[in-house]
Amino acid sequence: MVWVPGDLSIPIPDPSTTIPPVGPPPVITRPESSKGWEILKSIVYGGLAELFASLSVVTSAASADATTLSIVALGIANLIGGLAVLGHNLRDLKASQPREESSETNVQLDKYYELLGKRENFLLHAFVAILSFLIFGLVPPILYGFSFRESDDKDLKLAAVAGTSLICITLLGIAKAHIQRSNTFMTYFKTVSFYVSSGVLASLLTYVAGALMKRLIDQLGWFGPKSNFGLSLPEMSVEKSGWGLY
Repeated sequence: MVWVPGDLSIPIPDPSTTIPPVGPPPVITRPESSKGWEILKSIVYGGLAELFASLSVVTSAASADATTLSIVALGIANLIGGLAVLGHNLRDLKASQPREESSETNVQLDKYYELLGKRENFLLHAFVAILSFLIFGLVPPILYGFSFRESDDKDLKLAAVAGTSLICITLLGIAKAHIQRSNTFMTYFKTVSFYVSSGVLASLLTYVAGALMKRLIDQLGWFGPKSNFGLSLPEMSVEKSGWGLY
């Protein structure tokens, strides 16, 4: 501080002290940034949720005594509709901005990075997520349609679908635990158990719901076959009438 005439004092900053630059809060990132790691994240993001949805569609339709062709068609239609939802979610995720985790630490959490990776690799993430979405989403309907084709046993088809889907869910659950940097066996076990139990529960609930809805509709007779009836007059037939010529 320097004194000047007139009892005025002018503060002079100490050159030894530096003022930290003001900028946006840091973004929380993790050291893993390889493309292989991001591909694994994209596989889990695209395949896990759709596998649950596709499995639920197949089990509910099978419990309602739908034909094999109808079940395959429903599964593929659900897959096509889900593509639009996946594209919308990817676009919103890319447009989202990092948010502050807490006011005390003044750091930001990037949801896109946590789920997929670096934003500059968006095209890679979208391609892998859509491919995983299609592959895992096609497992239940395709397996139901092409397994046990000679006997066409619904129970055996459902057993094959359930077993294969649970294996896929287990693999995706292990990958999910791996990308979350789980270092202990118990953490892996909890993550895999959560997704496997969720798949089993979803299959059971949709199977029961499909069976109950079929029973209710049969009792109400909403979509039962209607008998064809015609207005018959005595001593009159189609061959004798003039309409039989057309």
